[in-house]
Amino acid sequence: MKEDAPVEWWKQGAVEGAPEPIVISPPKSNPFHDFEFAARPEHSMSFQDSIENVIRNFLNFSDRASRSEYWWFQLFFFVSLAVADSIDVMISADGSGSAFGILVFLGLIIPNLAVTVRRLHDIGYSGWFLLLPLIPCLGSIFGLVIILLMIGDGQAQINNFGDVPTNTIVRE
Repeated sequence: MKEDAPVEWWKQGAVEGAPEPIVISPPKSNPFHDFEFAARPEHSMSFQDSIENVIRNFLNFSDRASRSEYWWFQLFFFVSLAVADSIDVMISADGSGSAFGILVFLGLIIPNLAVTVRRLHDIGYSGWFLLLPLIPCLGSIFGLVIILLMIGDGQAQINNFGDVPTNTIVRE
């Protein structure tokens, strides 16, 4: 007489093979708002398109900006400042002149603020959040929080600030 091998308690009722896959997709509508879900952009905005779009919309503080548009322009902004400061150092022998760097900064600060406000809109926050780093003693913490928010993906639905960004430029 052959004895059956004992079945471990965690294997009792187990089914052989892989379970059925679970398909997770966003709902067609948001139960808390009347907004419809829309697909996020299928492609990232290129470096050149980002610069062009931000410069064209330098006074637009009301729409939304995708993550790629925001980060490409930040790269352009800081590289431009570094190059301008390097030119200032080369021109001025004693290192006291910074006129070129100031001009570049003044020329790019408004587009930078506009794309930052639009990026805050894309993640669902008001552009006024940009003023939080100006609070004494807590500014650096709020600045870090805003940078971390900018890393995240934008909302996948139409929100109070407009449609989902398409990452395409309409050239007229």
